[in-house]
Amino acid sequence: MSAVDPRTGEISEEETALVPLNISGLNEDEILQLLPTPRQVAGAMLIARERLAKAPAALDTLSGELKKAKRDLIVARALAFSRYRSEGWSLGDARALVDSDEKVSAAREAADDAELRLEYGRELRKTLDKDIDLLRSLNANYRAEHGS
Repeated sequence: MSAVDPRTGEISEEETALVPLNISGLNEDEILQLLPTPRQVAGAMLIARERLAKAPAALDTLSGELKKAKRDLIVARALAFSRYRSEGWSLGDARALVDSDEKVSAAREAADDAELRLEYGRELRKTLDKDIDLLRSLNANYRAEHGS
């Protein structure tokens, strides 16, 4: 299993071993150290809200890239079809050959990649929503515990 540097997010090739967590062997103070502090929860909530605020613009950009990629695919298909027809291929053969054209394949890959990026962006937004809900819950629990 590769290791991830928590500061940079880079994956190193060093092998890491999974260590079983024996909670029953921990005392109360050690268990409390595993939980985030109220400041950490508040900081994480601020970061998540900031990223969530940027999500609509990012999704608009990704959506625009997808629309452009789909237009490029339509144009590539039309140009390939026109080229095959001018070379003397029949309608049916030209339609069949269009999908095997190099430029059409590249345009299809670009459209697929753009669609995946947009879907990933939508999933990330949903994840941020869930993270904020979880952080709100933690924050409410801390406030109830400490009477703030």
